[in-house]
Amino acid sequence: MQVITSLLQLTDFIDTFFIDVYGVLWSGEKFYPPALDVCAKLIAQKKKIYILSNATTISSHFKEKRSKDGFLQNIHYTDVITSGDVLKSKLENQHILDSVIGNSTGKYLLIGLPNDRLLESVLSRQTLNVEEAQAVYIGALRGQGVYYTDLSPYLDVAQKALEKGLPAICSNPDYFAFHGDLKHVTSGALGKWYEENGGKVYWIGKPYPEIYNFALQKANASPKTSAMVGDTLRTDIMGGYNAGLKTVLITGTGMTADELNNGHTIDELIAENKVFPDYLLDHLM
Repeated sequence: MQVITSLLQLTDFIDTFFIDVYGVLWSGEKFYPPALDVCAKLIAQKKKIYILSNATTISSHFKEKRSKDGFLQNIHYTDVITSGDVLKSKLENQHILDSVIGNSTGKYLLIGLPNDRLLESVLSRQTLNVEEAQAVYIGALRGQGVYYTDLSPYLDVAQKALEKGLPAICSNPDYFAFHGDLKHVTSGALGKWYEENGGKVYWIGKPYPEIYNFALQKANASPKTSAMVGDTLRTDIMGGYNAGLKTVLITGTGMTADELNNGHTIDELIAENKVFPDYLLDHLM
């Protein structure tokens, strides 16, 4: 591992940067100014920046929302790729819901927020009644403007789905995210609970290979000249490492910073996750 002070140190041999959002670029409430600055500098140097996120949304929606916060395509990044994009493609082109359910008419139980643009091809098969369902889709775990610090609002319906033996689809493998200083649960936390209690979960997103293959193809990038930049060893760094990318772990913001602030050491976290980042960077700058 090498400690660096800026992504600009890697530009001699990296032409494509895949960069996570939450905890790296965005606090949940605002963008980190140094992160925007270095992104603009990399774009000015003709480097490609693909935002690679485990968000349960589609990239066009992300771009619409974040442009209002001053995060601009072709100024700060090349394009956006979300786990929602991968799921949408699998729903429309590979008919993953049919495969999970075992037929082309069965309904899925929505747990969490609806997302009509992501799920538009299967909206007619959505239900809020567990008794009608033959599968589960785990959406964003929050209310309108409300973030939850544990899974209690969702466990009753998840338990009923589990007792019925329903398979689940989760397109955000992250367990937690931050909204400012508030650490809240995300879809992956419920997926983990479901799996640990005997349920079958179909995972889409980092660290699983499919999203990296999708991203490399979309970016027309070689793993040998690409880097994954993220704040989470389990998803960003593990997935990037397995895909053959150089990896940069952000240690001063996001999930790793939270672990370090709670008394863990970087060596302990690396040993626990069994993956070694190539570079350590305090903040994206």
